[in-house]
Amino acid sequence: MSQGYIQEIFSSFQGEGASVEGSCYGLRQIFIRFSGCPLALGVHGTKGCIWCDSPKSWNTTPKKCYIETKAGTQSFEEMANPLTSKDVLDIVKRLSTKDLHSVSLTGGEPLYQESFVSDIITSLKEAGYKTYLETAYTDNFQFLEEISEKIDYACVDIKDKTADAASEWKKLVVQEVEMGRILKDAGSKVFAKTVITKASKKEDFEFIAKMCGSIRLPIVIQFVTPTSKSKVEQPTWKQIDEFSQIAGKYLPPNRIGISIQMHKAIEIL
Repeated sequence: MSQGYIQEIFSSFQGEGASVEGSCYGLRQIFIRFSGCPLALGVHGTKGCIWCDSPKSWNTTPKKCYIETKAGTQSFEEMANPLTSKDVLDIVKRLSTKDLHSVSLTGGEPLYQESFVSDIITSLKEAGYKTYLETAYTDNFQFLEEISEKIDYACVDIKDKTADAASEWKKLVVQEVEMGRILKDAGSKVFAKTVITKASKKEDFEFIAKMCGSIRLPIVIQFVTPTSKSKVEQPTWKQIDEFSQIAGKYLPPNRIGISIQMHKAIEIL
C-alpha cells in the first residue's frame, strides 16, 4: 500500500468548466488536493503559474494535511502526512453525501505522485466512485495511459503563455494536448481549460485552439482570478468574445465555453 502527501480533502462543488463534454461544473465533488507541482518545481524552466490559486500545494512533503470534518461544514482537522491510499478512501467514504457526483483529483499536480495517485484511483473505482482528474502536466505518457481507463472525467489545464509556466511555451502546450488525446482515446470525457488574462494574445490562444481542434478536444476559456500576490488583470469582454470566435474556427459550438471560478465568486471551498 503506497503512501503520499496530501494538502487537503474536502467536499464542495466543482466551480470550473462550462457546458462541454467532460465538465462537472456545479456538481458535488470531494476534492483530494495532492502536494507537489512539477511546473512550480521548474521542470519547464520557470517557477509555475504566476497566478496559482493553491501555492501551498507546491510543498512536496508537508508535515500536515487538512481534512474537512463533515461535508459542508468548512471545518477542518489536521492529520499527519504521509497518508496511505486506504486513509484517503476512508476519508472519502466519511465525506460522501447522497448528492455526490464524483471525486476530484487535483493539486498541485496529482500525476506528480504516480504510485500514490494510481492506488487511490484504483481503490476509488473499486468502491464505486466516479473519478475526475484535474491535470496540467506529466511527461510520463505511459503512466497516463495505464490509469486513463479508470478516469471518468478530466480537465487538462492548457497553459496560456501569460501563465509563465514554461520557458518553451509551445512545447508545454503540445505535451498538454497529447495528455488530452490519451485520456480521450481511453474513453474519458475530457476537455481543455485555458485561463486567460488581459495580457493574453489572440495569436497564442489561436495556437491552443488549433491544437485542441486537431483532436476535437472541447475547450473552456476561463477568466483568471486575480490573487493578492500577482498583478494579473482579468480579460476584457472584447477578448472573451474574440477568443470564443477564434475557437469556433477549429471546434463546433458545443465544444466551446467560457467559465469563471464560481467557487471563488460565491466564497465557498
